[in-house]
Amino acid sequence: MLNSNAFRKAISKIAIIGIAVIVIIAGLGAYLYYTQYSIPNLKSSLVYAYVSDFPDLDPSIAFEDEQVILANMYEALVFYNASNTNNPLTPWLATSWSHSPDGLEWTFNLRKGVLFHDGSELKASSVKSAIERTIRMGLGAAYIWDAVKEIQAVDDYTVKFVLDYPAPLAQIASSQYGAWITGPSTPSNDTQATEWFNQGKDSGTGPYMIEKYEAGFQVVLAKFDKYWKGWSGNHVEKVLVKSVRDPTARLQAIKAGEADITLDLPVDYLEELKTNENVRIISVPSYRNLLGMINTKQAYTDNVLIRQAISYAFPYDAVVKNVMQEYATQSRGPIPVGMLGHFEDLTQYTYNLEKAKQLLSQAGYPNGGFTLTLTYTSGDELEKQVAELYKAELEKLGITLEIKEMTTKAKYALARGDPTQAQHILLFYWWPTYITPYDFLYSLFHTEKKVIFNFAYYYNSTYDDLIDTASQLEGTDLNKALQLYRQAQEQVVEDATSLFILDMDTIMIANKKVHNFNPNSAYTEVVFFYDVWVEA
Repeated sequence: MLNSNAFRKAISKIAIIGIAVIVIIAGLGAYLYYTQYSIPNLKSSLVYAYVSDFPDLDPSIAFEDEQVILANMYEALVFYNASNTNNPLTPWLATSWSHSPDGLEWTFNLRKGVLFHDGSELKASSVKSAIERTIRMGLGAAYIWDAVKEIQAVDDYTVKFVLDYPAPLAQIASSQYGAWITGPSTPSNDTQATEWFNQGKDSGTGPYMIEKYEAGFQVVLAKFDKYWKGWSGNHVEKVLVKSVRDPTARLQAIKAGEADITLDLPVDYLEELKTNENVRIISVPSYRNLLGMINTKQAYTDNVLIRQAISYAFPYDAVVKNVMQEYATQSRGPIPVGMLGHFEDLTQYTYNLEKAKQLLSQAGYPNGGFTLTLTYTSGDELEKQVAELYKAELEKLGITLEIKEMTTKAKYALARGDPTQAQHILLFYWWPTYITPYDFLYSLFHTEKKVIFNFAYYYNSTYDDLIDTASQLEGTDLNKALQLYRQAQEQVVEDATSLFILDMDTIMIANKKVHNFNPNSAYTEVVFFYDVWVEA
């Protein structure tokens, strides 16, 4: 179960959302700067034009876009292969793992012969030290280890975790945040270690090391010669990850061949790329969704019939087809398509104004006659378009939708105040830290003493018990856990706690000379460069 450390996650996610909506006007200047660093003419190299910078390269506390870099320098005990739906948890630094029947003890057997970048061998003591440091610092995604009572280095290649309560530790150990294993070269003082990491130093086992780091601008990665998988075959040996915030600059870079991979271009930009013979568009489920949290404590929307009515008034198909141009699907409940805990046959609301009118009549408002407020984040064009389309539909029911564009800080300040004075509907995004339904279901709808992200202000003890029990069962009886997660989702859908709007795709664009690039939805926007090769 999550505790107050979840608040740190909330603050970090706010920061990510803030970065995502920054609009940089000077596209030409960004593009010119982008080309300043030239990649050496090696066997294979690659340029990744990314959307933001990397504020913190300390793997124990990084919780923003740094996973794009860290996932190529560090490795976790377990790898989550999102494309293998039957058995996604696969060996990484651990070759196997097991747990006691009660789920309170987990044992991981380590891979032998793995070297850290300083030449020392991976041992159980380093795994213990790395995770204990993350827990001790209590920042970033440290909360994922909340169940851990003790870590034991049984021998050089065996690590045992003793838990306070059952938890799916193999999934936790595959997290894209907070699960990276660092080596003995990490400075023993935690604060000094953070400074050391942010100077461009590292202590990982991954295929790449930092060669050049310019904070806020770019990172150059070079291959680690003694990587445990070896370097036979085709691999990228050097990588430039460049911060290019302006989408126009990223578009021009990929068209000109100055970037090999980029992402997060406006959907409207993709049309001209579809006919470009030099690039390909790759779209995969992102495990990220867009929700419209409905205030269950505010006048009008405190009535479940009105919440259901306005759920039937939302133009789902128009948003998917016209706004997203099919690079998204309508959500079925809170868990995104393709992710563990998503059910394709879960009930969903559809656009049905007649049904909406019937429900409004039952609620005592056959002609509407009231006003609702909706807030969205300044500069977010998708949220803006969604709000405007929704406003037009609600007008047909006699309901006025007052749309308020607000900064991220102001939007959340309003939402975390008095629920009876907060917005009726709040648009925002959610995505997981590690792959578990609990990340969505707890964060969004579990009872909270202090509001973090439950902007529906939904307090239901039966629901809480369902997901808390499911979380404890996930590691020992996944089928039972999924049954409980389904019941919980059916409850929040029936109670119309949110507009479940879009499950969004991650859209990446690659030069056609880039081969073997298969995005993994469990590691957001990460390119595992070792697996990729580029034609000369």
